[in-house]
Amino acid sequence: MLLVLLVLPPAIPHLLSLRDPGPPARPADAIFVLSGGEGRIQEGYRAWTGGAARELYILGAGRTVPISRIVPEASKISAEALSRVHVEGWSENTLENAFSAKSAVGKGKYSSVILVTSDYHIPRAVLAFRKVLPPGVSLSAIRVRPEGGPGASWRWARQRFLEGWKYWGYRILLRWE
Repeated sequence: MLLVLLVLPPAIPHLLSLRDPGPPARPADAIFVLSGGEGRIQEGYRAWTGGAARELYILGAGRTVPISRIVPEASKISAEALSRVHVEGWSENTLENAFSAKSAVGKGKYSSVILVTSDYHIPRAVLAFRKVLPPGVSLSAIRVRPEGGPGASWRWARQRFLEGWKYWGYRILLRWE
């Protein structure tokens, strides 16, 4: 019984997040990539260059990191397209990422956005963004799956366990906001 009480609560957010919508059929106004996980920036860039959204925001990349280091293909895109890539460096966690996105949504008057983050991070990130973004903004997500390799099963279980408990912490924290 104790094992069930330990494992069930962190599993629930991941099971419920399977209902979250994927990218919309028509282009969104902006893509918000939460840096910090493998493959996130590449997946966000791929979606942006594929026409999923007009603007690309990379959140939490660091204050002094040049775009060429974040997106190696930056030298190959036009100056006009490059002007639609925004690198934000002040946010350091999921909640700060959401507030940074809120600022961009307000400035750009966006009505639909795509969130790009790791699949294990989706429940907590969507919760934070839904709480912080204005109610009329449509939010969809692109799940980035990590690479396999040695220990992949252990990492998978560990990430979901930790993120599941973080999700419940955010639920409590954001309830008071």
